[in-house]
Amino acid sequence: MTNNPTSNPPQSAAAQAAQLLARLQRVTQDLAAVRQASGVFDITLRDALDALGAIDGTVLIVQGQHLNVAARLSQTGSSVWQNGELEGSGPAIDALRSDTLLFFESAGALVAAHPDLETRTGGVAAVASAVLPLVTDGHRLGVIVLDFREPHTFTSEEQHFLRTLACQCSLALNRVRLSGELERQVHDRTAELEAFVGFTEAADGETDVLALAGRAVDILSALFPGCTNGYYALEDGLWKIKVYTRDLEAQPELLATIKAGMPLDTPVFARSIQTGQPVFVDGWDPVEQQFVYTEVYQSVATYPLMVDGTIRAVFALGLRDTPHWSAHQRAVFHSVGRSLALALERTETARQLAAQNAELLARTQALEGFAALTRDLGLSMDAEVLIERVMTLVLSLLPPGYAVFWHVSGGQWHIRSQLGEVGSPALQAAVDAGLPVGQTPSLDLPRQTREALFQDQYDPTRDFAPELVAHLSTVATLPVVVGGEVIGIFNVALFGPRPWSAADRAVLKTTARSLGLALERAEQARQLTAQRDLLQASNEELEAFTYSVSHDLRTPVRHIISFGDLLRRALPDVLDPKAERYFGIVTQAATALNTLIDGMLDVSRSSRQALKVERVALDRLFSAVCHEADVAQPERQIVWEIGALPEVQGDAALLRRVVTALIDNAVKYTRDRDPAVITVWAEDQGQTWAVQVRDNGVGFNPQYADKLFTMFQRLHPQEGFGGAAVSLANARRIVTRHGGTMTAEGQTGEGATFGFTLPKTAP
Repeated sequence: MTNNPTSNPPQSAAAQAAQLLARLQRVTQDLAAVRQASGVFDITLRDALDALGAIDGTVLIVQGQHLNVAARLSQTGSSVWQNGELEGSGPAIDALRSDTLLFFESAGALVAAHPDLETRTGGVAAVASAVLPLVTDGHRLGVIVLDFREPHTFTSEEQHFLRTLACQCSLALNRVRLSGELERQVHDRTAELEAFVGFTEAADGETDVLALAGRAVDILSALFPGCTNGYYALEDGLWKIKVYTRDLEAQPELLATIKAGMPLDTPVFARSIQTGQPVFVDGWDPVEQQFVYTEVYQSVATYPLMVDGTIRAVFALGLRDTPHWSAHQRAVFHSVGRSLALALERTETARQLAAQNAELLARTQALEGFAALTRDLGLSMDAEVLIERVMTLVLSLLPPGYAVFWHVSGGQWHIRSQLGEVGSPALQAAVDAGLPVGQTPSLDLPRQTREALFQDQYDPTRDFAPELVAHLSTVATLPVVVGGEVIGIFNVALFGPRPWSAADRAVLKTTARSLGLALERAEQARQLTAQRDLLQASNEELEAFTYSVSHDLRTPVRHIISFGDLLRRALPDVLDPKAERYFGIVTQAATALNTLIDGMLDVSRSSRQALKVERVALDRLFSAVCHEADVAQPERQIVWEIGALPEVQGDAALLRRVVTALIDNAVKYTRDRDPAVITVWAEDQGQTWAVQVRDNGVGFNPQYADKLFTMFQRLHPQEGFGGAAVSLANARRIVTRHGGTMTAEGQTGEGATFGFTLPKTAP
């Protein structure tokens, strides 16, 4: 017994996409406010279940070397989605390893792919399931699983919704994880800062790195009266002082030297960088330490400031009257250094979080735009419309600017499409006139390298006269590839300062790639339409020719048969054996030719006849044809084994020809079997029905299976099995017109199985 897949609500793909997009917007807003992983799981599962009508939802999260259940919304009993090892096997592990969404749409599909799943887990697999990997920046976080009570066909809109939902969930989980890690780091280090309340209070809320360094300079000056200290940053391959105590102003030579920068191999700096630890130098020797103008100091210390595992700066302190660092002095300097490092790290983390939030927002906007763009690109085959829609999407995500699509013609770059004003009549006149190929680097380089070119600060002398483009700040040029060739450059220019972020670059690269694919698809669709029209015209001519030839040949063949018969009657009853044989050959050949003509006419009529689609009960059709076969050959002993057959959508008269061809074929090639056993059954293949007819006849060599459905092709000699070798070819034409396919399997002497598939929807 089979069940039809659950149909989606009766709405257009565009309406469904709009609803899912609106839900994604709501989910994005809800996730942005969540601070706990449990909240992320709850929002994601509830929206996914509600959107697709699933009954169960499970989230499994990577924990060490295991994949464990973190959340579950269930309406049923035991589930196959349980705790397991990452090195194990199963659909959740497969989806996570391949970073690929897995869909099991029909009953038994999940168990068929993983036969031991129910036995291993003790659970019961759902009828249909979707497995969504949670991966961000290459890190595997876990999977979301949705289970359905009925078979479920995942539309492209639903797949896009689930893919985007998984991405949003991954980003939210990553944000929660990062926030949790930062909170733990702050908590662990708070105890170390208690001795430096003043510094903490002064640094509280400060986000400027140099301002924080200035606070540290003040604290150290108070803790070490009369000291010299300063904050050095790595710049142009040198350690340059950026913040320092005022006493250095009384040492102009030293101040000028350290402002100009100290080499990386300066011993006191190099040791800190190599070890990643503070360095305390007793008995300071300027010559040995390769540090001029520092004779007034007796001891020096440096503290490397590390953020995200990278040393970004060094804090240095010199004492004039202390030749040796005491344990207390070391501890104080060490603690202040750690406090400053923590403050810098907190500032950097805040910056990263702000950047991540901005990137998340940009990605969300881009995903929303791409959802609409993907729908539009799939509906249009007009290249100019496609380009304009892409430009509209990109400019909607960016600050004020314009977009141009350039192409090469006559040795110059010319505008194919433009959206937005370029900001200057003179510049518009220049671009309208065209730019020389080979002298416009911003366009030439992407064409040559096939790589996007992002210019955070556009050089006004690069492509134009400087006065024409002085108002441009940021420029991006991306190659658009169609059929392996760069057919144009997608150019975006912004008027205000805007360095291209990682999210910007990803959006623009994806847009250019999507545009190339859409243009390629549009060209392929145009070519396919032209080829289809040409093929249709050729088929119509061929069918007309076949019909005409068949009619023209019928009369001469009838004459051969009729006059041959009259000639035989006019001769004596007993003829020479050779003459009798000649008459027999003529008669057999004419009869065979007449059969071929009938077959050609049948094929021609089948191809020209319009489909009259209705519900067809295959069980009645097969019963009638099998009965006719019994009546036609009453002396044969044929055992019919006919299983349950479905109703299908199709032309009843034409489908009867298909059934007749399969039954006649089975009856013909089992004539030497006593009894002949012919079995008929149907298989539910989700979107299609497969109907099979198996016999215990002579079979065929599978090496020549491709000839079975070709007109006038035989795998057995004419003398052994008659016929025109047309019926199976005609059956294939009919099934193809219904949107299905013909199949055949067999072995010589072991019988054969012929069948066809038909879609469950009307052709």
